[in-house]
Amino acid sequence: MSQAATKVTPFSGADMGRSLPHSDEAERCLLGSLLLNPLAVSECIEKFASKDPETRGGEFFYNENHGLIYRTLVDMQDKHEPVDLMTVTQKLAGRNQLERVGGAAAITQLSNAVPTAGNLEFYLNIVRQRYRLRQLIEAGTQIVSESYDTLDEGVDTFIDHVEQLVFNIAQEKSAHGVVSSQEVVHEAVREIEDILKHKGKLRGIGTGFTELDKCTDGLQRGSMIVIAARPSMGKTSLAMNIAEHVAILNSDNPMPVGVFSLEMPAVQLIIRMMCSVGEVSMNRIRRGLSTDVEYKSLINAAGRISNAKILIDDTGDLTIMELRAKARRMKMNHDIQLLVVDYLQLMRAPSRGNYDNRQQEIAAISGGLKALAKELSIPVIVLSQLNREAEKREGGQPRLSDLRESGAIEQDADVVALIAPKDERKDEEVVAEEITQAVLIVAKNRNGPQGKIPLQFRRDITRFFSAAIEESDVAMTPREEAM
Repeated sequence: MSQAATKVTPFSGADMGRSLPHSDEAERCLLGSLLLNPLAVSECIEKFASKDPETRGGEFFYNENHGLIYRTLVDMQDKHEPVDLMTVTQKLAGRNQLERVGGAAAITQLSNAVPTAGNLEFYLNIVRQRYRLRQLIEAGTQIVSESYDTLDEGVDTFIDHVEQLVFNIAQEKSAHGVVSSQEVVHEAVREIEDILKHKGKLRGIGTGFTELDKCTDGLQRGSMIVIAARPSMGKTSLAMNIAEHVAILNSDNPMPVGVFSLEMPAVQLIIRMMCSVGEVSMNRIRRGLSTDVEYKSLINAAGRISNAKILIDDTGDLTIMELRAKARRMKMNHDIQLLVVDYLQLMRAPSRGNYDNRQQEIAAISGGLKALAKELSIPVIVLSQLNREAEKREGGQPRLSDLRESGAIEQDADVVALIAPKDERKDEEVVAEEITQAVLIVAKNRNGPQGKIPLQFRRDITRFFSAAIEESDVAMTPREEAM
């Protein structure tokens, strides 16, 4: 049987009159290059992010026999077996697959397909790009077919599904389906070695607050971080202070940040950021009492914010599906590394008729935000309201159970930080002050310690500052069990 005789079975709905994009020659030259340079199999494994742990990237080849040979090369490399013309032939024979791929002569032809492995990357890119085109054709065919069967009430859900299909292809995601520990353990060992090699270096994105970074090791990719507080206690300010640090103040490595402001118009948010970065009193600006020095600070802050990549969407009444669609485009077009959502309770599910109560709707929104963090592989900061239960208990300190309208927020979040006054006064008394002694209670931390971080909130410039480090008890509180 010749190698070119067996092709991948066309997917349902494919145009049987046209051949799907592929390059049989590039596939043969790639395999020939790998036989000449077996160490390059590692490069292919990295570029061929496999959907299926069984195929090990073999699905990137249009020719099924080529895919089978490639999978054999990957298996042999995993087991540290020598790879050459003879060993590969024997391996296929031992698996009763040699005749299926065309016999020993077919393997010899592959080894003679190229004189050198120098052009391996060129062949690899051709094979990968043709595979992505086949993915797009399959997705497009699926979209057309399912569009005929989608009812009116399911259109929003279907559009979200369509966008996710295309986004996954664009991102060439590597985390698909079930993977074995054998496939993950090498990556885990490399990560541990990197941690030991760079002691003290944050694994995640720095927040600008040293004690919070010590507690969380930075904002981790794929994590949902909930910042919760009573109204006017500074949760928006804290989230935007973190965003400012990531996009502006961290001059060594500024990163793009996306912000969904469901409550506050974009212009008001920018004014707050200008006052925060420039450390100018917003109240004085509103009353027209600013000095020349303050005005110059504002203009300098405006320039820094303008040069940073902070993308703001102030659309109100967003559904979780609309937000996810917009976030995907932010990621694809601008490669955002952090997303801020202000705030969760202002969002709504696509179809409220599908939920018996508001708690179920909030649970669906919370789950959607957590899924978004994993899908985009970035930290997502979600702001949330607290109910008044804390005021009724002795000490007045908020708890996880005070998260408003749903316990699902507590379950979905990787980190939950609650902002509270340092003393036992009521919210109204604290809000009246320009400078507030506050405490950030890390009530849940899936992969680290809990504790209380003292902060100082300057309400006039909407900025939090770290308080005395010796007052922090973050390092002394044992971590919470994963929920």
